Amino acid sequence: MKYYVVRENLGLPTGLFETGDKRLDFYTKLNGTTLQLKGFSETQNGEVPVYLPDEMKLIKAEALLRNNGSLTEARDLINEVRTQTAGDLFNVNAGLPAYAGAINKNDLLLEVYKQRCAELFMSGLRLEDSRRFGRPAPPQNTAERNRNFYPYPDQERIGNPNTPADPEI
Repeated sequence: MKYYVVRENLGLPTGLFETGDKRLDFYTKLNGTTLQLKGFSETQNGEVPVYLPDEMKLIKAEALLRNNGSLTEARDLINEVRTQTAGDLFNVNAGLPAYAGAINKNDLLLEVYKQRCAELFMSGLRLEDSRRFGRPAPPQNTAERNRNFYPYPDQERIGNPNTPADPEI
């Protein structure tokens, strides 16, 4: 039974998705001509981990970059995620070559975003990531996200003074 039709390349536009990323094969499968979910979402009642170990590396890399920490340490953490071919607790391995782009804050933050999108596919973190990384949003651009979401509920705002401003609709 088909529950969800997956967007190609883990929902990333061509410029952000790297051909050969093994996480695509982990999270999706081709059934005839239809791309379907696999990995943690293959069944409606399958187990889903609370977090993936490589997420911690990407969080640390992003924290280093946003706090003007070591660019090489951030790049090394990104490379640990990119180049992993085995040993991941859940078998979510990218199998990509080491990062070869520019070593500056903006380019490395974009790389963290790309790796988070692929590593944490269908985890529910993409909306907040797209906001935090200032990615394009609909209705002007639907390449990475095809809808905006409703404002935060009043109860969330009352219970959490750190709730950000409502998104534009």
